Amino acid sequence: MKKNKWWLLGALLLLVSGSLYFTFAGKKLDNGITASVRKGSFRDVVSSPGELMAENTVYVSAPSDLQANQIYEEIKIQDMVAEGSMVKEGEYVATLDPTIVNKKISDWQLELDRSLSSLAQTTLDTALALREARDQMTNLEFQMEQKRLALELSKFEPPATIRQAEIDLEKAQRDLMQMKENYKIKLQQNATRVMQATRDVKQREGNISRLEDLKGRFIVKAPKKGLLVYIPDWMSGGKKKTGSVVRPWDPRVAMLPDLSSMISKVYINEVDISKIKKEQTVTMGLDAFPEVKLDGKVITVANIGENRPGSTAKVFEVMIKLNKVDPVLKPGMTTSNNILTNEIKDKLIIPLEAVFAEKNISYVYLKKGGSIEKKQVKLGKSNDEEVIVDNGLTEGDDVFLSEPAVAKEKTITLLK
Repeated sequence: MKKNKWWLLGALLLLVSGSLYFTFAGKKLDNGITASVRKGSFRDVVSSPGELMAENTVYVSAPSDLQANQIYEEIKIQDMVAEGSMVKEGEYVATLDPTIVNKKISDWQLELDRSLSSLAQTTLDTALALREARDQMTNLEFQMEQKRLALELSKFEPPATIRQAEIDLEKAQRDLMQMKENYKIKLQQNATRVMQATRDVKQREGNISRLEDLKGRFIVKAPKKGLLVYIPDWMSGGKKKTGSVVRPWDPRVAMLPDLSSMISKVYINEVDISKIKKEQTVTMGLDAFPEVKLDGKVITVANIGENRPGSTAKVFEVMIKLNKVDPVLKPGMTTSNNILTNEIKDKLIIPLEAVFAEKNISYVYLKKGGSIEKKQVKLGKSNDEEVIVDNGLTEGDDVFLSEPAVAKEKTITLLK
């Protein structure tokens, strides 16, 4: 019986010892998440969301001569085929509301009627005025003939009478000559009036003809074969569709993108834009299809910044051309773009989460067997996720990604 008591006491002591060991061992080494120091290529990447668009796009537009026909108002789209439809060249796309054009035609028709009346009146006035002038010339010719006969009959009269007859004849000749000159001027004046009236008629007829032609082109057709895509309407905030309007200064109705060559348009902030250069490689993902991975290269970098809605900072437009087009790609899809701006090979790299700082000293929590060392490190270039370690660590070391509570108060081991 006594022997059994000693056995129970020994077992109890062993259990208590084990509990104490595991309790204090747990305090000595934190069980936080660690990452290994890896050696490899450091990639400096600028990330930005973007939007897919065709590199080459043909727009389906309302007539481009709206302003030339003095139409400055918005024109409603009465009907348009559904987005995503495949249309052939010359096939129907949309119908524009002709109300404004009909009113213009009506207004010009009234002007034409007035011009026709004016031409008729001018022609009559001209005919009457010229006939009256010709009658006056005929009368003056008769008067001059009378004066000539009077001069011949006065040769036996006193010199004064003869001289008076000569003066009367000269005056009649001068009046006739002036009348002929005036007739030429009147003829030119009236011809000009008739020409002007005729020109007014032709101008108004031409305006009506052009408007009738314009009205015929309010049935909008596809300029080429392609996939019909609605375009943004920046004024309304949506897309142009049935019920939307086109404007004379922006007559575009829809677009036919060339899906054989596509680009991603991104906007880079002013902090990172200096890193972006043409020909840099880009890896890209699709928000709608996470499994699809694409690559491309930078083809254009804007020199002038712009303000985007919802942001006060300047951003710069960057165009990225895809090296290969996937069948699932459609204009307007959102993309995630990672632009490789720099790559440095054979470097020690750790996650940014593993780096801490105190009084301008960067350090890590290094796992060393059953203990933790708070060690200074010298860092190099970094990106959004990783940083180069130039000194203080070796390949394969394990560093903590969060600050271990048991090592927080330790002294930093400085580099030699």
